Amino acid sequence: MTLAELQTAFQDAVLNMAHAMPDSIMASRQQTAAERFGIYRDAYRLRLAEFLSNDYPVLRAVLGDESFNALARAYIDATPSPYRNARWYGRGLPDFMQANAPWQNTRAVGDLGLFERALADAFDAADSDAIDVSALACIAEEDQPRLRFTFQAGLALLNLAKGVAAAHQAVTGDFEVDPPSSTEEETIVVWRDRAQQAFYRVLEEDEALALDCASMGGTFAEICGLLSLRMDEEAAANHAAVFLIQWFTDGLIASIACE
Repeated sequence: MTLAELQTAFQDAVLNMAHAMPDSIMASRQQTAAERFGIYRDAYRLRLAEFLSNDYPVLRAVLGDESFNALARAYIDATPSPYRNARWYGRGLPDFMQANAPWQNTRAVGDLGLFERALADAFDAADSDAIDVSALACIAEEDQPRLRFTFQAGLALLNLAKGVAAAHQAVTGDFEVDPPSSTEEETIVVWRDRAQQAFYRVLEEDEALALDCASMGGTFAEICGLLSLRMDEEAAANHAAVFLIQWFTDGLIASIACE
């Protein structure tokens, strides 16, 4: 076996529990070959668990150390890392929770993971300068219904169990909190604000519908049309205008254009 082959076999065995320990590993006076190899394999897994803990501190606080460690072990067993950068390894944890028992049986806890992932993704998103509401002054009044909006790269709209944002705030504020248990939902928008920090707001239903439409490429007229299904046309236009100003103020909008 060449050195390169030995290194590859060793790496594969450390990264993937399904791979057997290389036969070339020798015992020492104090330890068996399996014990020596186990030191490397265990250290690697502990580092992955540490990355998960750093990426999901609120989820860990809510689950408790013992339950979170059990989750981390299950995820590591099922998910060999394909990444050189450890930042990306934990991105699949919320999806793993949604697909596997017992975590899939408690939606609110899994939603905490989704929320924390969205905050991290917003912080790491590609740079894009937010434009000011003054950009609307360049748009002729007759063209305004055809306006479309491009949003910040890290923006995410999340439909989560009600109480997830409150639980996150309580934990980060060092207050004790139980997992949200409500069967109701809330919509949360997550983005990176003008101070380059991940930020979020819980949205009322009308604004959530409007922002979802706009983020999917809907024009201002289409946003108004959607809202008019819930109120009269004048009120819909007024609500849409208020929402639009808020999005500019928050720094959500990266550009505007007429179709």
